[in-house]
Amino acid sequence: MKIFKILHGLGLVMVMVGCGLLFLTEQASQINGMILVAVLIGGGLISMSPFPVALFIEWAKKQQS
Repeated sequence: MKIFKILHGLGLVMVMVGCGLLFLTEQASQINGMILVAVLIGGGLISMSPFPVALFIEWAKKQQS
């Protein structure tokens, strides 16, 4: 469960950095910048997604007992 929390935090940071690059810099108007922003936001969302599922499974197991 601890690794999912770490991945969730890392994913949050990646999404925030990607959004910051997208909205606060001119980096996103170039091809390399577009790729960087897409990788940061997409990778961040993917690494964030297992944590809520793990929380739900843990909650469901507690409900059975």
